[in-house]
Amino acid sequence: MAEGEGINLMALNMQQLSQLKQSIEEELNGLQGALQQLQVSKSKLAISRQSLNRLEATPAGTPMLVPVTGAMYVRGETTPLETLLVDVGTGYLIEKSFDEAKAFLDRKMALIDSQAINGTVNVMNQKTLMAHAAAAK
Repeated sequence: MAEGEGINLMALNMQQLSQLKQSIEEELNGLQGALQQLQVSKSKLAISRQSLNRLEATPAGTPMLVPVTGAMYVRGETTPLETLLVDVGTGYLIEKSFDEAKAFLDRKMALIDSQAINGTVNVMNQKTLMAHAAAAK
């Protein structure tokens, strides 16, 4: 069947409808998982943005704990910060000013909102309608 072509539910027997419903539900579960991953990514970006705001407002010489691993920290103190390293994906770090880093994080969050989450929600809604239609027959 061609992409975007509809399915005539009236022409399907009960076994075919059941298979279609199961297939749609599996697809829907996969999309829900993808949506959750996107929401987790957005939440991590928001936490990074908040941390950036707090760090920018911190005066030089402020004591802090610097994470070495998820469970190990070393004592340190802040220095005058002009720039910082931003992870731009696949392990690449780029030196950016505070304003550039904030703008980068804002763009990434907006991208997740506008394209990824909205697109996934739209597809999930369409698949849910198809599953209900298949179950109603």
